[in-house]
Amino acid sequence: MKVAAIDIGSNSVHLVVSRLYAPGVREVLDREREMLRLGESTFRDGAVPPEELDRAIDVLKRYRAIAEAHGVNAVLAVATSAIRDAGNREEFLNRAEKEARLAVRVLSGDDEGRLIYAGVRDGLAPTFKRIGVIDLGGGSMEVILGDGPKVGYVKSLKLGVLRLAVQFPGHRKKTIAALERHARPLLEPVAREIRKWGADAVLGTSGTIMALAGLLGVRQDGRPIHLAALKDLSKQLLQESPEEIRERHAVDKDRADTIGPGSLVIRVLMEEAGLDEIYPCERALREGVVADYASRNAERLEPHDEEITDPRRRSVYFLARRLGALDPHARQTARLALRLFDTLSPVHGMEPGDRELLEYAALLHDAGYWIGSDKHHKHAYYLITEGPLESFSREEVRIIALAARYHRGTVPKRRHEAWTKLPKKDRRRVAGLAALLRIADGLDRGHAGLIKDLRTEIDGDAVTIHLAADGDPHLELYAADRRADLFREAFKLDLEFKVNGTR
Repeated sequence: MKVAAIDIGSNSVHLVVSRLYAPGVREVLDREREMLRLGESTFRDGAVPPEELDRAIDVLKRYRAIAEAHGVNAVLAVATSAIRDAGNREEFLNRAEKEARLAVRVLSGDDEGRLIYAGVRDGLAPTFKRIGVIDLGGGSMEVILGDGPKVGYVKSLKLGVLRLAVQFPGHRKKTIAALERHARPLLEPVAREIRKWGADAVLGTSGTIMALAGLLGVRQDGRPIHLAALKDLSKQLLQESPEEIRERHAVDKDRADTIGPGSLVIRVLMEEAGLDEIYPCERALREGVVADYASRNAERLEPHDEEITDPRRRSVYFLARRLGALDPHARQTARLALRLFDTLSPVHGMEPGDRELLEYAALLHDAGYWIGSDKHHKHAYYLITEGPLESFSREEVRIIALAARYHRGTVPKRRHEAWTKLPKKDRRRVAGLAALLRIADGLDRGHAGLIKDLRTEIDGDAVTIHLAADGDPHLELYAADRRADLFREAFKLDLEFKVNGTR
């Protein structure tokens, strides 16, 4: 099933076209964004002027055409603060229906918050139970607190960045002080609720927060925005003109006059709520619209792996199934790789989180056969990096893909571009994970599941892997020993295999 979601915001209008496979499993087919800034006129004059209305309808018509070209089953359009507050909203809705053939749903602040939460929650691991979500849009800020799928608190505040830029134009000290005096009392009661909630994590969504994360260098790798770093950045942004912000920080011209006020609002909320960090999150309202539609149409979707509650594992299983890689050999390789990881923990020096990445690399290591058997390990790298893996950072996807890429063939080399682009610490992680995966794959070389268990014996600089086999594992021993080269190189250890018995 394919579905298109259109988010008509105060600052920008977004389109995302997705293929839905199961609740929580989707593949993004297309994206579009237009910075129309509809809220600028609404917040200043109370309505969207005719020329901006024409431009918005043209964008919606184009989005409708893109959606139809993809053959979608449904087009879901929602509008937020700018249209919600516009005096001519009915004119906009009528024109959207007649000219673009779109039934636009104008969301209340509470509805907007609940859908934002659904979008964020849909991509989170179940280990995050109690969370907070801060969505800073152009016209409003939504703060949502939830426990699992249940929303416990929603508050919509008229503190959107475009609204504030219109109300408090310029960057004079008096203007910035007036902005803070305006925002802080509105944020104080919300901050108290965040403090009381005791969230496992607080996430920040939408364009302004993602732009701040980019300027702080944490957008790509899953690290949080720290309050101390945000304070320093916000001070700079609030002292600079939009022209200076564009030149010094490489911020889009349509965001240069709003990112400063946005940084102030987030900084004040974090201070009042006692938050040292928030995690940037790419998912927001449009993902929530899709998640809500998927949950209401679950019976029409393909039932692959919907019983898996962890969205990371669910998306890996989906991709492996889709590429024909989730077979008994992949499961056996993953099982042996994890046994190696656990029993060799005193010497491999990797983090507990790397165990999960090793398992997923093992489940996907033969995905490249979907393209062809020749160089299938290289094909696996491409398919994993381009596949619909949900809830992973880009860094994690690259590590999984490279570990799978090196499960056979040559070990990592300086001439390998994707390898050399990794930070040094991640090259060590990939080498360690691939070293274990190469051995595990070799230990099931015949795809017969002969190795039933293993244990390791560590003696100084030497490691012995003792194997319990069901049958003669001659081929498996030969293959594992051939693929132990990276293990010896990565861990600086000797390695030998012994079969302790067959059944």
